[in-house]
Amino acid sequence: MALFARKKRILAKIEVTYGTDSSPTGSEAMLTKNLTLSDPYGGDRVTRDFDTEALGLDTEINVNPFVQCTFDVEIAGAGSAAVTAGTAPGYGVLLRACGFDETITATTDTQYAPVSASFESASIYFIVDGQQHTLLGARGSVSFNFAKGAIPSMTFTMTGRYATPTAAGAITPDVSAFQDPLPVTMANTTLTMGGLSLPTESLTCDMANNVVPRNIIASEEILITDRQPTGQVAFEAPVIGTNDIFTDWVESHAGTINTIATLLTHGTATGDIVVFSAPQTQVSALSEQDSDGLLVYQGTARYTRTAAGDDEILITVK
Repeated sequence: MALFARKKRILAKIEVTYGTDSSPTGSEAMLTKNLTLSDPYGGDRVTRDFDTEALGLDTEINVNPFVQCTFDVEIAGAGSAAVTAGTAPGYGVLLRACGFDETITATTDTQYAPVSASFESASIYFIVDGQQHTLLGARGSVSFNFAKGAIPSMTFTMTGRYATPTAAGAITPDVSAFQDPLPVTMANTTLTMGGLSLPTESLTCDMANNVVPRNIIASEEILITDRQPTGQVAFEAPVIGTNDIFTDWVESHAGTINTIATLLTHGTATGDIVVFSAPQTQVSALSEQDSDGLLVYQGTARYTRTAAGDDEILITVK
């Protein structure tokens, strides 16, 4: 019997012990878009390459099997205005498995900051029309996208240990922790960079975690070994006499390397608010674009760390 590609869902739950199935249920269902099992049996393969009188291929062995999936999740707050601030959003488990620490402050907010040690992991069930692919010890990377007139979103790429697919048990998915989103508009979104509020079309950030499936003697683990968070920002070119972004933002050749604070707030009411902040953003590699007849600069945004580290960006949900 054929399987329907449209009938798919993932469940995700943080593991107490790395690689030990945390057994997510329907209450840990994720609300996703563009869910794809990008590599159901990935890994490093070794060909046996026998010496023989005949030409042709020999068999190969997968010596480091893993599973990888990709998907999008809408960026929204943690609940309606009636929900007490300081509630973790439904997607919090995914950020934690992508190298973020979760700090919940009761009645105030939930914050996600990158870490350089003690990485958490998740058990992920990818279920497609009753067939389950299990990713244990899953970790990954995430990118954030805020673009004009669109629903802001996160794109996740998750990698986990391979297990032979099985028939899925019955689930009753509960995605009530995922709230209805707001589009990126003037009414819903504010952005300042270097203290300036310029008309801006888009802001992105890719955490670019280096995710390594490693299988050696006495150790099998999906590791996060580095990150290089960068993105793009596109904004209307300001008048130089009013706002000299070249001197204040971009130039780095004359003995001063400019970095600026980035602060994007999306949503206005409690339960709808998500704040993206980056204290040291370096804008470089500008290019010119024509947008509706207006001159727009698009630049690379390098989200750099301070001396303290683990502070390139901060996601605050409230």
